[in-house]
Amino acid sequence: MRTKNTNNRAKINMQLHKIDLNLFIVFDVIYRERNLTKAAEALFITQPAVSNSLNRLRNAFNDKLFVRQSGNMVPTPLAENVIERIRASLVSLESCLNEHDDFSPKSSTRKFLFAMNDTSESYLLPLLMDHLQKHAPGISVESYGVQRHDLAREFAAGQLDFALDVPLINDSQLTHKPLVHDKYVCVARKKHPELDDTLSLEQYISLPHINVSSRRKGQGYIDMYLNRLGLQRNILLRVQHSRAAPPIAERTNMLLTIPKTLAQDHDLQVYDLPFELPELDWHLYWPSNYSNDKAHQWMREVIFDIFKHNILD
Repeated sequence: MRTKNTNNRAKINMQLHKIDLNLFIVFDVIYRERNLTKAAEALFITQPAVSNSLNRLRNAFNDKLFVRQSGNMVPTPLAENVIERIRASLVSLESCLNEHDDFSPKSSTRKFLFAMNDTSESYLLPLLMDHLQKHAPGISVESYGVQRHDLAREFAAGQLDFALDVPLINDSQLTHKPLVHDKYVCVARKKHPELDDTLSLEQYISLPHINVSSRRKGQGYIDMYLNRLGLQRNILLRVQHSRAAPPIAERTNMLLTIPKTLAQDHDLQVYDLPFELPELDWHLYWPSNYSNDKAHQWMREVIFDIFKHNILD
């Protein structure tokens, strides 16, 4: 059995020895761009060079990999089956190269890519950028809004370093740890004409609400729980961003349900919700392959320290 396994490994090694590993980078870019000209521009090489690389890949895989349809290069089923493994391998190789590099925050010019919504941006970025300005002035940060179902793919493609999200992402290629525990509260303007020091369920249901949702349609987290109780609130305004909603609540008689940490930044009356709603937990996600990368380790420590000492748990 040992001889058979050894022979198999030798065969695989010989196959890899015959393939230029740069071809897998070309594979990834063609898959992303779906166009040979755009792939060439992204790789800073000529389009004939991309075509030549694609032909070599086709010979190696014994498959067309990409076929032209309506002006686009559409991946074949085999290409769809191997893309995530190729991307994961590229990330792993890059991590290996970076793992033993010396990392100095003061001299680094590394860019870190985050997936966050506007609430987590408002929690983290002011404090993070203040820290970087003092201790790592060459490091830059980019933040994007990424749908939860796209996060694993974005990580695998090397398009993200970190994500801040609730613990609903299940992917063996990602590692995550809790950052902060928060809870939802209801806020209203001071001296609201129909509220005193407490908020009843009847008042919560009957009074008008601001609903925060980045989606055009569909129920949010709060309304799903209310529906389970057979209840429905009176939504008069739907906005995309949680930071836009509190100033509206300050100037109107509408109620707003938001995380307590966000509510503390505004001059609003804060009420406990008159029904049970699970706590809101924020987790930090990153590719497992980067767990030992020194720059990643440093940034994770900075983020955890910020949440530990500056954001209430």
